[in-house]
Amino acid sequence: MQIVHFNAEQLQWMPVLAATKVYTGALVAQTVLAPLEGVMPMTPAVGSSNTGVNDYPYGIVVGNNNVSGNLESDSSGEYITQIAAGATYGSTKEYQPIEGEWPYGDRMAMVQVHRIDPTTVIRANLWDTALGTDLAEVAVTVNSGGDGIGCTTAAATVANVARLGTIYVRTGANRGVYRNLTSASTTTHTWLHAMPAEFIVGDKVIIANQRHYGISNIQIDATGVFIDANDAGTNFFPVDVRKLDLSTAGNQYMEFTFLAENFCPYRA
Repeated sequence: MQIVHFNAEQLQWMPVLAATKVYTGALVAQTVLAPLEGVMPMTPAVGSSNTGVNDYPYGIVVGNNNVSGNLESDSSGEYITQIAAGATYGSTKEYQPIEGEWPYGDRMAMVQVHRIDPTTVIRANLWDTALGTDLAEVAVTVNSGGDGIGCTTAAATVANVARLGTIYVRTGANRGVYRNLTSASTTTHTWLHAMPAEFIVGDKVIIANQRHYGISNIQIDATGVFIDANDAGTNFFPVDVRKLDLSTAGNQYMEFTFLAENFCPYRA
């Protein structure tokens, strides 16, 4: 994830939670139910509006103090890992000393966090369940007729939630058009506003389980790096979508702000 727009930049160095790996670009949080020393990747939401956990989003990691640098082989990116609780640090060369409130002799795994609030616009990649797995294009199998308010396709990997999903047209006369779906199916898709033209067999579309503007629900992966575009939305974070871009395979993303309730860790 990355910051797209913010009102006031605030960078803060924070220790990493014991025995925890944190990626640069990850959304991080601190556990609220049992606070411990350090930040961790924001875990997937539990319950409606994450009320099962209530951890709140601190910010996006923009760097760390690992001298040598660690790159994940699966392209997840750069990361840093904190040692286990109570373990000794051994070599002091692995972690670079940090300025500010952290004394030079306190060499532990740290991340620099760009703090966020409800006005911060964040960009996150959308993947289908796993990092690097694109939302699959599916082909229209039945002509829509002249009204352009529905189509039948081969089975999509996403069975969207009615009114919370989006269809995007990749090829054909309606290429580039987005619509919010009123249907809840992998094959039969409907929406309210007609498209400019009818669908014909072979047109390609993308189905995602997020709206393309306004209030929507999202779920993130366990590392806090991407949005799971295939999640059913039972457990979710509420967000305000500023942009959903499904136009390019391998570069599908959402720009959004977290609604204010995500920053209220003691809500019911």
